[in-house]
Amino acid sequence: MPTFEDYIRARRLGLKAFQACMDKGESPYVPALDELSEEISALPKRQLGLMEIPLLRVSGTATKGRMNAFAANFMPILEPRSEFASKWSSLYESVIENGLRDPVTVYEYMNQYYVVEGNKRVSVMKYLDAMFIEAEVTRIIPKRTDDPANRLYFRYLEFNQATGINFIWFSREDSYQKLYELTGLQPGARWNDEDIDDLRASYMRFRTEYKRLFGGAGPMPTADAFIVWLSVYGYQDAPGKLPAKILEEIRPLKGEFEHGDGAVGLVMDPVAQKSGGILTALFRPAKVKAAFLYHRSPRASGWNYWHDLGRVNDENALGEKLESAVGVVDDPARFEEEMERLIAEGSRVLFATSPLMLQAAIRVSLAHPEVKVLNCSLLAPYYHVRSYYLRLYEAKFLIGMIAGALTENDRIGYIADYPIFGTPSSINAFALGARMVNPRAVVELEWSTRLDFDPEAPFRGRDVRLISNRDISAPKYTSKEYGLYSVKDGEVRNLAIPLLDWAKFYVPILKSVLSGAFDSEGSGTGPTDYWWGMSADALDVILSTHFDPYLARLIHDAQAQLQSGQFWPFEGLLRSQDGQERCAADSQLSPAQILTMDWLLDNVRGDFPRTEELRESARPMVEMQGVLAKSKPDAAAFRW
Repeated sequence: MPTFEDYIRARRLGLKAFQACMDKGESPYVPALDELSEEISALPKRQLGLMEIPLLRVSGTATKGRMNAFAANFMPILEPRSEFASKWSSLYESVIENGLRDPVTVYEYMNQYYVVEGNKRVSVMKYLDAMFIEAEVTRIIPKRTDDPANRLYFRYLEFNQATGINFIWFSREDSYQKLYELTGLQPGARWNDEDIDDLRASYMRFRTEYKRLFGGAGPMPTADAFIVWLSVYGYQDAPGKLPAKILEEIRPLKGEFEHGDGAVGLVMDPVAQKSGGILTALFRPAKVKAAFLYHRSPRASGWNYWHDLGRVNDENALGEKLESAVGVVDDPARFEEEMERLIAEGSRVLFATSPLMLQAAIRVSLAHPEVKVLNCSLLAPYYHVRSYYLRLYEAKFLIGMIAGALTENDRIGYIADYPIFGTPSSINAFALGARMVNPRAVVELEWSTRLDFDPEAPFRGRDVRLISNRDISAPKYTSKEYGLYSVKDGEVRNLAIPLLDWAKFYVPILKSVLSGAFDSEGSGTGPTDYWWGMSADALDVILSTHFDPYLARLIHDAQAQLQSGQFWPFEGLLRSQDGQERCAADSQLSPAQILTMDWLLDNVRGDFPRTEELRESARPMVEMQGVLAKSKPDAAAFRW
């Protein structure tokens, strides 16, 4: 004769869940598959055979006949001493003594499992807090639609069919590709038993510590949080990490878990300076030390030269309130070490000026919450590190207008560097500007980082006499091939260059730190990206002294409209090279669509090079943020 103590405990859990559903106006019973959709019976089925399935995904029963015996959490709710209670209790005692002997039978539909036979076995195992149960599985395959849940399921299906893994699932489509990248395994390749066991061990240990951190369910789905952890600390050592080490690493990530699942907030212009309040005013610093970390020396890199000019201008603007420090590290493996050195020497604001520094910046920010860490990159979805960039496409649009007006044969050369996000918007804006003043203008595209790039004659045989190249030459070089220039009889004549005034960004940020307002100026509910442009006076276009005054007037008028927000370059009918309409005649692209742009306009001749077609030194940057990468940012993830 079985005892009923554990049945009574399980029933209490069931009645509690029952009442919670009733209070929310939801069905209090375990759902039945045959009531979810009238199409279920007509959909194709595939036998998957015997396998272990995650109990967390066993969410219902196949038919409504047994649903009234269980609450929504699969705990029993029928009266004790009933025949059902007696069978449940006998099964429980058998499982405790001998383990579960027989597999259950389930349907899998949309990555949820519905029990055909074995409801009480599932209930008992859920009561015992088991993670897996053995099951004979039949998959019901839904029709493909554009519904986000349907797309997400088919992305899971691709991953599951390639790997055989069913214990991990994500709320975002691109996370499966991200997992491939983090583990170093190739999409479509079958994982061996060791690969699967390593991932299972890593994920299950993480799951346990994640639940421990939050005392139950965390603020974001466990698998999504798992990806955040791996993105920061890497996968190589994850399978062997002890639970204590995992908890030590994820505890500082609590803010990422609580806020990182929110959409990235975009700050397009400087916010009005405000006080952080009376208490903040009492304790705000009278002086701040800010560090600037460069990947190459400012003397050898035009990009870092602009940033260092900004640093110098910061000191001029803030005087004794600012002390700046500089670090130069060409080896990405030493970024974190150099950041630690700068912090140890007193820096409390850290500007990491390359996208390559993002992961190191994340780890350092978690270890030093007292330090404000910002990374010069686009689309960085992290709560602890704010990213910043300039809307370079605005300056490129104006320079494109100049090129379109000055070309004598409708051909214009454009030399880009890295095929990463942010670059397509600059290329396309340049092409739009050229077309605005010259509908016949064609932009010939080349990449300076391509293996076969010829710096001596990049447009050999194409009769290109006007070229837009890198924004500025580094001080150590004497070449005049930067900005927009003309080439005639071997002579280079500079016409216009974009001016990147990083001080217009750095000074307001440092002032907000000094005033105590920095923390309140973020999005508050998620990661924060700064993306400033001409409206912030952070961008300008410098014209040659020999420039035609009438054309200069046209350019200045266009610039004034960009600064005031009266003109938006990416507006009206836009078609890409494949003829696809990217923007309707009566519409405009959103900031998110511009930032995630991975196509080229139909008056651009050229393409995006693959990673293997690039110089070795360019590949790390492109692997991280490349336009052709399989894992791409989704514009829908950004609320702008």
